[in-house]
Amino acid sequence: MPVNGRFSSLIGHVYEGASEAVPWQAFVEALRLALDARNVIVTLHHADDEGSDIYVMARVPGDEIDWAAVEATYRAELMMDDPLRPDLMEPGQVSLVDRSTTDLKKHAIFEQIGLSQTLRMCVAEPSGIRCWVDVIRSHKHAEPLFTEADLALMHALTPHLSRALGLYAQLKRQETEKAIYESMAEHFGLGCVLLNDQGEVILVNRVAASIIEQRPGIAVNKQRLVLSDRAAQLALNDAIAAVISARWQTDASQGGNLIRVGDSHDRLVGLLVYPAPLLRYYRGGQSPCVVVHLSDLSASLEALRPSQGHSVSRIAQLFNLTRQEATLALLLAYGNTLAEAAQEMGIAEIAARNYSKKIYGKMGIAGQADLIRLTLRSIAFLR
Repeated sequence: MPVNGRFSSLIGHVYEGASEAVPWQAFVEALRLALDARNVIVTLHHADDEGSDIYVMARVPGDEIDWAAVEATYRAELMMDDPLRPDLMEPGQVSLVDRSTTDLKKHAIFEQIGLSQTLRMCVAEPSGIRCWVDVIRSHKHAEPLFTEADLALMHALTPHLSRALGLYAQLKRQETEKAIYESMAEHFGLGCVLLNDQGEVILVNRVAASIIEQRPGIAVNKQRLVLSDRAAQLALNDAIAAVISARWQTDASQGGNLIRVGDSHDRLVGLLVYPAPLLRYYRGGQSPCVVVHLSDLSASLEALRPSQGHSVSRIAQLFNLTRQEATLALLLAYGNTLAEAAQEMGIAEIAARNYSKKIYGKMGIAGQADLIRLTLRSIAFLR
């Protein structure tokens, strides 16, 4: 196939590869077929001091070579003196190595696994992330050596691979940030339900799913957030409609609306309906329009229970308390009186009073009210 024809068949895979679950999996197979190669490898991470690279590979059917063992041999015997090892290559560099190499160790490996020639290309994106593309031909191929047309194809792909790698880096940064924010929301026990501009549910995070599963009065039915309490449902519908209406009018001043489901004698859940951030070039369809935060208010103080072992150790570490002092501090912060806390701990009230004085001194506070305030401010570290 001419260079232009092969290039056209590959360019879509280059850019689509940045968003694939296994990045560039379709590209490596398409490139293998285009260059009649036995193997194509895209290495996404290389470190000299690690046991193996992170890569994506396409293989010719029936390939039984243990490539992990080949890599281990390369790292142990060849990498140190290899002028084409990944960290020494310059972006845009395309190099060839064939079985006629004068390096006896490399020649022996080529013979052992039946390689005729390998082509390696280094690609980089502006922030500094690099990847390497290796194309391997077997001596059994009709054309065991790469041609000028093959090299021209690789050079033509280089700038596009660089741009696609930049997109990949940006996507991965955004995915990492998203994962961090999601873990923060989950850490605080904050559920999140995203709705589109039709009020339909498009995403439910793990905390929200758990609250919905455990709270009979809340459900997702036919892509709608449904409350069994009629008054609460009407309030929720009005809040969602207000956010959507304000969004169509690009009114960024629309605040959040709070809705309560249940009461103090039941499982109390709070819902906060808020507009999703408005992105200028991403509207309609599955773009988030409304955020509904859910919080199980009846469970919000679980982290303060001394039965939560990690809470005791963390409050002790945070304020330099002994384990007994930390246990008492949590009992008092949970709302127990000094007598109730002493009974819970199985100690005399006078002993608990002496512990409390030490606690207040170490924490620099005056009494139980300050203890509750300071502990609640520290709850992020106790969950």
